[in-house]
Amino acid sequence: MKPKSKRSSRPSKLKIDYRSIRSIDHACTGCSTVEECCCARFEVSVNKGELKRIIPFLPEAAKFCPHLKTKDGYDNVFEDGVNGLHAIETKEDGLCVFAFKTNGIIRCSLHAIEISHGLPRGSVKPQMCILWPLTFSEKGDVLTLHDNALACECSSLRNTPSKEISPELLETIEYIRLKLRNNQNGTF
Repeated sequence: MKPKSKRSSRPSKLKIDYRSIRSIDHACTGCSTVEECCCARFEVSVNKGELKRIIPFLPEAAKFCPHLKTKDGYDNVFEDGVNGLHAIETKEDGLCVFAFKTNGIIRCSLHAIEISHGLPRGSVKPQMCILWPLTFSEKGDVLTLHDNALACECSSLRNTPSKEISPELLETIEYIRLKLRNNQNGTF
């Protein structure tokens, strides 16, 4: 069973568990197996705003993921969820419908679209996916490592302690800070 997504209010001042975050290296370079890929390990839900940002890019996503195209247009890959959220469907192998394989590596078509268009992070890719392998504590007041952060091949435990945060995680932290700063009600 996949962990369910959850969204809650976050404090406008971000508390960070630096010790745990500094304990790993992380870089989204794609995964070689479904079993070690975050695109297959978790149910991803999107809110209405994210849904509206993804839908216009379906034609481009279908270039990477031809299964999205139907004879009448594009497949509806969003299931209605609770609290106005929509779960992104998965394929039979468990991968997100937006995942594709190229040269033996599993990649995200939404991530690829952002990069190819030079779009800012979060323009297309869901926030939940951007956040990985970070998560908010149970109370929602501390940004920390997800319990399963090392289950995917994009993250590895550092052999020696470091005061530096992995560059991609640092970029994620800055993204979250900016989102919180720009959102008056303190939600991410």
